Amino acid sequence: MGPFIRLDRKAHRREDNRGWLEVLYESDAMVLKRSFSKQGVFRGLHVQRDPSPQTKVIRVVEGRIVDIIVDLDDPALELKTTTLTPEDGWVRIDAQYAHGFYALEDTLFEYVCDGGYDEASETAYSIADRLPALLGVTTVILSDKDRAAPPLPAPGAE
Repeated sequence: MGPFIRLDRKAHRREDNRGWLEVLYESDAMVLKRSFSKQGVFRGLHVQRDPSPQTKVIRVVEGRIVDIIVDLDDPALELKTTTLTPEDGWVRIDAQYAHGFYALEDTLFEYVCDGGYDEASETAYSIADRLPALLGVTTVILSDKDRAAPPLPAPGAE
C-alpha cells in the first residue's frame, strides 16, 4: 500500500420531500457529507456536544442559503445569520454553535465535520416558528426530526 489510499466507498443517500443527504465518507476522525435542499427547506438547528463535540466546515456548491448559528455557551442565545453562495467558499462553524440553514433556492451543500457522528451527543433545536419573521419567508419545509425538536430556549431560561 502506497501513500495514496483510495476511499472507494459508496455514498449512503437518504431522500425525502426536502431533497437528499449523502454521507460520502465517515470515520472516527471525520465525516464528509453532501446535501441537496429544495427552495424553502430548513435543516437545523443541530449541534454535537460533549463527549463528542463536532466542528463543521461548510460550503454552498450551488444555490444560496441563509446560514444560521447560535452560540449555546452565550446566555443571550442570539441567532446570527449570513447569506452564503458558492463565491463565499468554505466557512467554519465551531462546536459550541448550533447550526442550520434555510435554502433560498435549490441548493447543493457540503459539510466536513471533525470526529465521527455520535447520535447520543447530538441535540436539535427548533426555530421554525421564528423563521418567517427572521428571514421574511412564508415557506418552511422541515424533516420530521426537526419538526419534533424542542424549541431553542429563550435567553436566560434554565
